[in-house]
Amino acid sequence: MNGERRETQKIAISEEFKPGFTWRSALALVFASLTILPVNLYLQLVSGATIAGAATYITLIVFTELASLMGSPLTTQEVFIIFMMASVVAGSPVYINFVYRSYFVTSPITWTFKDPFSGKPLPEVIPSFWAPPYYSMAHKVRSFLHPEWIFPQLLSHFQFGILFIIQEIALTMLCSALYLDIEELPFPLADVNYQLIETLSTRSEEKMNVFLGSAFIGAFYSFIVYGIPTLMLGLFNVQLQIIPVPWADLTTGYLGVEKIMPGACFGISTDPLAFATGFILPLRVLIYMFIGSVATWTFGNWLALTVFRSYFPQWASEWKRGMSLSLIWQRSLLRVWIGPQIGIIVGLSILTFLWSFRAILRSLKSLMRARGLREKGYLPLPVLLLMYLGATGLSVLLFHFFVPDFPILFAALVSMGFSFLLATVSTRIRGETTIYAYPPYIWWGIVYLSGYPKTDAFFFQPVIGGSSVPLWTEALKTARLTRTRMFDFFKAFIFAFVLYLAFSFIFVSFFWLMAPIPSYVYPWTTIQWPIQAITECMWYSRQITTRVDLIGYSIAFVLILGVIQKVLARLTGFSLDVVSLLTGTTVIPPGVVTMLIGGLVGRFLLQRIFGRERWREINSLVVAGIATGEGIIVGIAAASILMFKTAWIKPY
Repeated sequence: MNGERRETQKIAISEEFKPGFTWRSALALVFASLTILPVNLYLQLVSGATIAGAATYITLIVFTELASLMGSPLTTQEVFIIFMMASVVAGSPVYINFVYRSYFVTSPITWTFKDPFSGKPLPEVIPSFWAPPYYSMAHKVRSFLHPEWIFPQLLSHFQFGILFIIQEIALTMLCSALYLDIEELPFPLADVNYQLIETLSTRSEEKMNVFLGSAFIGAFYSFIVYGIPTLMLGLFNVQLQIIPVPWADLTTGYLGVEKIMPGACFGISTDPLAFATGFILPLRVLIYMFIGSVATWTFGNWLALTVFRSYFPQWASEWKRGMSLSLIWQRSLLRVWIGPQIGIIVGLSILTFLWSFRAILRSLKSLMRARGLREKGYLPLPVLLLMYLGATGLSVLLFHFFVPDFPILFAALVSMGFSFLLATVSTRIRGETTIYAYPPYIWWGIVYLSGYPKTDAFFFQPVIGGSSVPLWTEALKTARLTRTRMFDFFKAFIFAFVLYLAFSFIFVSFFWLMAPIPSYVYPWTTIQWPIQAITECMWYSRQITTRVDLIGYSIAFVLILGVIQKVLARLTGFSLDVVSLLTGTTVIPPGVVTMLIGGLVGRFLLQRIFGRERWREINSLVVAGIATGEGIIVGIAAASILMFKTAWIKPY
C-alpha cells in the first residue's frame, strides 16, 4: 500500500514539473553563443561595454517569435531555460582571461614591482602553471594551442570549472532546501523573472499589455540614457550625455558632499532597473539598506578621513578633493572597507547559522528521508555531502601540490568551512533584498591573514564556493514557479559551460590573432588592463594590506547587532532588520538611493493610481517589462556600432 502511494506521488510530481532543457532550448543557446558572444567580446575589448544582459531578451524574443510563427510555441519551461542561460553563453568569453595573463606576465608594469619574499621582479616568480614564462614564445605566437598554454588551461578548467560547478550544485541544493522549503524566503526577483517568462510563453492579452507598456517606457528612457550617448560616441566620436551614466555624481562639483564631508561619496543611479527594483522590495528593507549604505560610504568615509585619520593613513594620503565617486569607491574599499566587509560577511554567516540552526537541521533531515525534499528533485544528503567534500577536498589537495608551503589545514578550513558560510549568508541576503553580496578579494585577504610570505598563493587557490549559489537558488525558485524540473537547470548550465568554453576559445583566438591585445585595435584594453595590472601588483607586492583587528571588530559589531535585534523583538516587539542594514554597508549609495526612490513612488503614487491589490499583481511584470526594454535598446545600440565599425575597418 505504501509502495503504491509513493509511486502515485512520483507520477504526480513528474506530471507537475516538466522538462525545459530540450533540443529547442539547446538550439537557442547555441544561437546566442554563435551570434551574440563575438559581438559582446568585441564590445568589451573596444569600449568595455557588454550586452550580456541584452542577450537574454534578444534570444528570447527571436526564438519565441520563431516558434509561434512555426505553429509550435515554446513551452514555459523552455523559455525558462533560455532566459536563465542565454546571458551565460553570450557573456562569458572566459578565454580573454588567459590573454590577460599573457599581458600581465610580459607587461612592463609588472617589472616595476618586486616580490617582497625573494626580491625578484614579479614576472620572474609567476608560476608556469598560471601562464607560460615571460620569455616563452607562446606570448609572441598568440595561440592557445602552443604547448606551454595547454597545462594552464586544463588546470584552470578543472579547478575553477569542474570542481567549482560540483561544489556549487551541492551548496545550491542545500541552500534551496533551507531557504525555499524550510524558511521560504521571498526572492523577489524570482517572481519578476517568472512574470516575464510566463507572459512571453502564454501570451495572455492582459499581461502582454502591461508588459509591452512597461517595455516601451523602459526602452524610451534607456534610449535617452544609453542609446543616444552610445550612438553619438560610436558613430561620430562625440560625447553627448543627456542624463549622466551610470549615476549622477554628487560627490564632487557644485553640489558635491565633499564640500562639507571630505572623503564621503554620494550619488543617484540613473539606471531604470535600479528604480524599478524598488517596486518589488518592502519599503522597510529599502530604508534599512539606505541607512547602512550612507552610514558606511558617506559618513564612514568622512570619519575615516578626519576623526580616524591616523588609523587609515593610506586613505588619508590618497584622497584628494575633486575625486569622483567611482575613484573614491575604489580607493576607500581597498584602504578602509575590505577588512570590515570580510568581517561583516563572517559575522552574518555566524548569525545566519545561529538563527537558522533548527531550520538547517530540518532541511538536512528532509534530505535524509526517502520522502520529503527528495521528492522535489533533491539529491540525497549523503550524495550532496560527497559532492561538496569531494570537490573541496580535491581542490585543496591540488592547491597543496602546486603551493606546497601554504598551510594545508588553513586552506581546507577556508575551502570546506568558509564556502558554506559564504553560500548561506549571501543567499539569505539575495532572498531578502535582491542584492548580490559576495565580498571581493576574499582569497587575497585570506593570504594576507595567513601570514604566508610567498607570491605563488596569489596565482592559485582552492575552490571557494558560494559565488553562484545565491543566483542559482533564485533560479530554482523561478523553476518552481514555471514548473520546470530542477535538474534541467543544472543540465542546461553544464551544456552552457561547454558552449562558452568552446566558443570563447574560438572567438578569443580569432580576435587575438587579428591584433595583439591590448593594442589600438582594442582601445578599452589599453586603458583598463594597465589599471587592473597595477592594482593586482599592489596586492602581490604587499602594498595593499588589511588589518586583522578590523575584521575582528566587524564580526563583534555584527554579533552585537544580532543580540540587540533579538532583545528588542522580545521586549518591545520591534524587529531591527540586521540583514538589510548590513547588506547596505556593502553597496555604495547610488543604487540604494534610486531603489528607495522607486519604492516610495511605488508605495505612495503607483499604488494609489492602480489600487493596492492591482499594483501587487502587476508590479513584478512592470519590472520585467522595464528590464526588457532596457536590454533591447542596449543591444540594438551596441550592434549598430559594431556593424558600423566593421563596415569601415581598414584592411591594414
